[in-house]
Amino acid sequence: MAKDEPQALCDRLFTTFLAPLVLGGAMRPIKAFGGKNALSIGERSPTDIDALSRTQLARVRIARKLAPIDRFEPAPSEHEWAIAAMLHDLVQATHPGFNAVFRRSGPLRIMNVIEKTLARVPPPRNAGEALSRHTWMSRMFELARTDIEVKWWTGSETFLGEEPPARLTAWPELRRVQQTRTPRPLMDLPAAGGAVDASRFTSVVEALLSRTPLTDLVTINRAAPLFTWRHETLTLCATNAGRTMVLRAFAHLPDRQVDAALGRATRQLFAAKALRAVSIAVDLLRDRALMAAEARIGIDRDPDPLTLGPEVNDAAFAVSAGALAASHWIAQTGGGFAENERMLLLRVLAPAASSAAAGEVKALLPG
Repeated sequence: MAKDEPQALCDRLFTTFLAPLVLGGAMRPIKAFGGKNALSIGERSPTDIDALSRTQLARVRIARKLAPIDRFEPAPSEHEWAIAAMLHDLVQATHPGFNAVFRRSGPLRIMNVIEKTLARVPPPRNAGEALSRHTWMSRMFELARTDIEVKWWTGSETFLGEEPPARLTAWPELRRVQQTRTPRPLMDLPAAGGAVDASRFTSVVEALLSRTPLTDLVTINRAAPLFTWRHETLTLCATNAGRTMVLRAFAHLPDRQVDAALGRATRQLFAAKALRAVSIAVDLLRDRALMAAEARIGIDRDPDPLTLGPEVNDAAFAVSAGALAASHWIAQTGGGFAENERMLLLRVLAPAASSAAAGEVKALLPG
């Protein structure tokens, strides 16, 4: 069977990379797929039916945190295959073997191909497609290479992503062998022995996230790349189904980290005077503030107000913008709440809606 035969490519990508990405376990990225091969896989299904069934169950578990869904198409779509292949190639571009005199141009060529290939993958058409893509890519930032430093009585050696040979670890007590295992997360790989430019690597990760926008939002509290609103995430949040999934995802993350990321990104929209985008982002913040306020009055009929710290930071900006929008929405429409519930909600929201950060939001709004 030819190396680039589509079914062989499908099975190699699934077995060595995609199934472990979903299920956990050792991944074995090897030769880069390239754009042509990635796009040639099409709608094929892996031949490993057992692993495919297990990934299906794992994907449903991931999805049910966000939506009441019981099944997906078991095999990836043609676009999901392409996204998975490009993530594989991105990891492969950080291989330490490229950090050699005659191979340092390899990662640049691979990343150029990744960007061109992703440009041929359309964004998800609806919230269901966004959810499906996310169930394959949800753990992408958990990818890590384990580097092992071996020390013995006469020397030491480091193995990047490879197990040391048995000869170096033999007779550990006699030879005073010590092993130190250091995980290198995805975003740390460019600085950990590879030949990849870190800023270029980050831009390619962002391009990949644009093709799985729900993953972009679900991992909003990541350290890098910092979350920014883009067309694909705004389009998802503009739909009721998409916004509901995103809010459910945020409920599983630390509140302050989510608020800080949303505040920073929404401030950027205000600065760019992207009014339609601001409207979508603020609607999300409004619904998030309402959820927080409703949770408080659900617990206590004399609820604690939604308060902020003294600093006007990104998190305060997000909470205040949401509280301000929610208060205005309730006052204008009633929000479908009973009168006593409206009063309680407005009381909970009032401190954040009248804070110094809320004043900053008001100043940024168009007259």
